[in-house]
Amino acid sequence: MAERLLLHIGYHKTATSWMQQRLFVPEHGYFQIARHAEVWRHVVAPHGLLFDPAGMQEVIRDGMAEVPEGKVPVISSEILSGHPFFGGMASDDYARRLKAIAPDARILISVRSQTRILTSVYMQYLLRGGTMSPQLFFAGDPELGFHGFRPEHFEYHRLIGLYQELFGEENVHVVTQESLAADMDGATRRLAGFAGNREFDGVLPTRRAVYAPSYPEYAVPILRRINKFQKSVLTPAPTIRIGTTPMGFYRIVGYILRRPPFSWLMKDLHPVSRYVEQTFEGRFDASNRKLAEIAGHYLDLTDYGIALHRVPPRIESPEAAQLASAR
Repeated sequence: MAERLLLHIGYHKTATSWMQQRLFVPEHGYFQIARHAEVWRHVVAPHGLLFDPAGMQEVIRDGMAEVPEGKVPVISSEILSGHPFFGGMASDDYARRLKAIAPDARILISVRSQTRILTSVYMQYLLRGGTMSPQLFFAGDPELGFHGFRPEHFEYHRLIGLYQELFGEENVHVVTQESLAADMDGATRRLAGFAGNREFDGVLPTRRAVYAPSYPEYAVPILRRINKFQKSVLTPAPTIRIGTTPMGFYRIVGYILRRPPFSWLMKDLHPVSRYVEQTFEGRFDASNRKLAEIAGHYLDLTDYGIALHRVPPRIESPEAAQLASAR
């Protein structure tokens, strides 16, 4: 009989790709039974008037039948936390849909210090073809009836609290990206214990490397202007097309700017991080205090401005610098 389903909902830019590609693999005692395409088709994409839990339930049922003995079935898809470019709208609806689909699932939610995740989200926005400056992107909804960035999406206690209400506090586990960077073994062992994974014996050496780091912040002024002349998800019909973001000219320029001499001369330039820190200073303090109250007994929230006493020790690992700085 298969173990209980582990549902990992994100957030975006919290080492989700690393978990999907490196952690949630059979060698670690996990077995993924569905990918983004199935999650999109059966959970996220259906109109509220058309949603039927039966479609995803069938996917889960078929996937469970393929899970090897002793492996923990996993569905990991950050699109379940809502899209950060558009304010994370409908994240609460997805939570209720998941409750209807898999009421006995265990829920994993990954978070990251807001000052770091907002920068990373903006860099991802560029990678998908965005052209707005950080100032314009973080300004929020562009016009009545159109959704844009909203800081409340990153008030983590709201969505975590909802999942606790729906699934029970004991069935919701929160992991920070910072804990994965500082103490990968400790964070993943706590997760394995929560998931009922009896085969996990630490992250294999070949699975520890950071996954898909992004281009440096100093490249932003050039990359966002290149996007005006490349086809992409966010710019599907440019007036002049010289490629397709994130490939083509965008990738060539990003590759060049990531290497010397630019990496030597401009490594200390962090215009997006600086703007985020100035604009959102103190904005998430109240939310993080509430996060500490509802889920902080096993979390080190030092990077969130919250000092706790009952937290695991910070043990620097060789992968810490890479994972902590991954965009």
